[in-house]
Amino acid sequence: GGRLAPKNPDILVARAGYYWSVGRPNFIQYAGGVSLPNTENLPGPNNRISVNNAGIKAWSARTTKLSLEYYFQRVGLVSVSAFSRTITNFFGSTVFTPSPQFLALYGLDPDVYGVFEAITQENLPTSVRMTGFDFNYKQALTFLPPWARGVKVFANASTLRAMGAASANFSGFLPFSGNWGVSLSRPAYSFRVNWNYTGRQRRTQVANGRSIESGTYNWGSKRLLVDVNAEYFFSKQFAVYTNLSNILDAPADI
Repeated sequence: GGRLAPKNPDILVARAGYYWSVGRPNFIQYAGGVSLPNTENLPGPNNRISVNNAGIKAWSARTTKLSLEYYFQRVGLVSVSAFSRTITNFFGSTVFTPSPQFLALYGLDPDVYGVFEAITQENLPTSVRMTGFDFNYKQALTFLPPWARGVKVFANASTLRAMGAASANFSGFLPFSGNWGVSLSRPAYSFRVNWNYTGRQRRTQVANGRSIESGTYNWGSKRLLVDVNAEYFFSKQFAVYTNLSNILDAPADI
């Protein structure tokens, strides 16, 4: 006479991972190419000797990741995860005054090019660390009355942070982003609204110049996009649909 187990019990899953990875530069890095400055202009940040470092090593990383996932009766889930990655031999840039011996390697006249700085790539002596956190939720709202069945909701968010020397090389990543939405699915039609949020983002570094200090970057402002998708089936062979993007006309400010 014991109690029966529920037909679709909730499930809690914990995961842990630890792994290694490596990353090599683009093949052009090993070509050893040289870009020469304009000798008719004065030396400066935009007028240097640029050299590819063919001896650069691949970077390596060690990552630890933890996640916790909760599945409720096959109609949805909520999960959180976090990771920490330490990168060694990461790529960075170095600027130096070339010696006569260095210029001789490329057949350059020290009397002409000795006044120009040289820039190349190097493996950083210190490590770079990146951390991140993710949240994910989705659920079919099966508890609604019959006339409202077929409604699903979802939401997810991610945060990233880079620390250490040359962390600015990760300028392409988004420190914070999130998505959420709601959908209605029926045999004859479907309707979906999605919101996409991106936080302020540091982009490419600006070259030094008049009234521009070193360490100046282009930035992208935060942005919220709203998209609407709808579809109606007249039959198995014929349907109409519409996809509307950025219906609130959110601008892209840089």
